[in-house]
Amino acid sequence: MNQLFLQVFCAIFSGATESISISNEILPFGSPLTALFCLSPLYIAVYKSKSYKQTFWLFFLQTLTVHLLSSYWLANFHGFAAFTLGASALGTAFQGGFCGIIMHVFPSKISKKAKLQEQAGLCPYQIFKRMLWFCACWVLYEYIKSTGALGYPWGTLFMAAYKWKIFTQIADITGVWGITFIYALFSSLTAETIMSREYFLDKTQAQNINKQLAQAAKFTLAVFALCGIYGIIQISIPRWPEKLLNAVIVQQNIDPWEGGDKKSIEISKKLTKKGIRQLSEQGKETDLVIWSEGVLSKNFPKAANYYSHFPEDESLKEFIASTQTPFLIGGGVSLDRKKRKRTNSAILFDKNGIFSGFYSKIQLVPFAERVPYAENPVMIFFMRNVVGFYSSLVPGFQYALFKIPLKENQDFETPLDFNREKFAEIKLDGNGNSIQKERIKFSENNQENPISFLKFSTPICFEDSFPSVCTNLFKLGSEIFINITNDSWSKTNSAEMQHFIASSYLAIEYRTTLLRCANSGYSVAVNPSGKILYDLPLFTESSMGISVPIYKRQITIFSVLGNWFAHILIFAVFSYIIFSAVKDISFINKKKIRKFLKKAIRKLK
Repeated sequence: MNQLFLQVFCAIFSGATESISISNEILPFGSPLTALFCLSPLYIAVYKSKSYKQTFWLFFLQTLTVHLLSSYWLANFHGFAAFTLGASALGTAFQGGFCGIIMHVFPSKISKKAKLQEQAGLCPYQIFKRMLWFCACWVLYEYIKSTGALGYPWGTLFMAAYKWKIFTQIADITGVWGITFIYALFSSLTAETIMSREYFLDKTQAQNINKQLAQAAKFTLAVFALCGIYGIIQISIPRWPEKLLNAVIVQQNIDPWEGGDKKSIEISKKLTKKGIRQLSEQGKETDLVIWSEGVLSKNFPKAANYYSHFPEDESLKEFIASTQTPFLIGGGVSLDRKKRKRTNSAILFDKNGIFSGFYSKIQLVPFAERVPYAENPVMIFFMRNVVGFYSSLVPGFQYALFKIPLKENQDFETPLDFNREKFAEIKLDGNGNSIQKERIKFSENNQENPISFLKFSTPICFEDSFPSVCTNLFKLGSEIFINITNDSWSKTNSAEMQHFIASSYLAIEYRTTLLRCANSGYSVAVNPSGKILYDLPLFTESSMGISVPIYKRQITIFSVLGNWFAHILIFAVFSYIIFSAVKDISFINKKKIRKFLKKAIRKLK
């Protein structure tokens, strides 16, 4: 009983420690130091667990604690706390419990004989195996939690690692899963060191265990050293921008759900003028003005006519035309009026305020924007009449790439060597005269100059934390990610910072610039190594006119192979489970065969 109580305490303590490590109201960028040790109590508890049921509940409690303590602000979602926080907490905890069941497979196969052999030094890699198994299972948990239609990549170990940039640079190779792995590895080593005190029954056993621990420590140190060296190299690499985007980022600091269209637009117009003036004072022309998610409440394309007359004193269309600058604004799009299918979208207006196209959010927020089985009449009744909240949003139907001109680069000629064939023939006509058509090829390049325009994509809200979305946008040719989001409903600094931290890995994974325009924060520009270039204070009505560096597109391992690192670990976990199951079945069958043969022999005698 005492041991079970201690295990429960360890699971909850582990969850609380991980929550402290993640961005919170006291530590806005989290604590990577405590993150190194946060899983150690859980590790000790699960390896002392005696059953699948116990391990299920230990993982359940740990993950539930993390979710409730780090994502408590979900309770502020327009009065639907029981659903947004309660349902998501239970969902996360059951995901954790499922991974706890998987976690117990390896310990359950360790016999008393194997434990004695380990103490005697006959199983020199047993500690190492335990550590790797735990790390792989933890990556599996965070992968399940962070991907798919119900994905929620908050409350994760990699978020706690944000401040130590030299160890996060591996994201362009392994994604965030490599970061989770190395932090879980350190926690595992710490836990094994604590657990090893139990084996010090005599000098020989102590030496054997210490030898194994030394091997595990060397491996862990080597992994961190390699990651650190790689990180230092990436941070130290000089990166020179190929062009600059002169952008105005508008942070209205008003929840459009509460303030309404008119107030949001009026505040945004005032802040836009301030940002354009800021760039103008530096002798720069504005290329793009960005307003955050959900500013416009009417659904496009029909709403294009509405906003050509609204607001009454100066319509949105008239205001945009007065600036002679393209605008990117968050709003809604009606895909099918009859079926009431609408999307959360980023809408592009040309310099005259004319609606030019949109990208619709594909990864919807589970239980907020998208409810499972939302089309089912029973679910519709339950959401409207019991929960009191119903969203008719549907996922977008295509990935979109926006392209705008960069005003200051329009006068530059296209370089002669841009996008030319490797082999060429230079010829004269039969009289030895130059051929004009051939001569022009070597006098000018009629292709569009790549520095005269910008291609960008717009992951909306928490899509900036989903590689499944961003990889497709990147493959379209995106040179920069521009995220628009609205987290003002959270009313907490930690919610804003957690979203930023989760999204910041996007810049590293694809080695590109990330620009975020948030309704109340955190509006920020981040370079390809994750360094903050410009930002605005949280929950402040403000704007900034900035020159955002655009770098040459770099094809990273992660952009090509995606979540390969997590997939390898998950494959290894399930391969072991299948192998163990086959082995157990084979052993049972052998016992049955022996029993049958013994009976047959007795009968023959």
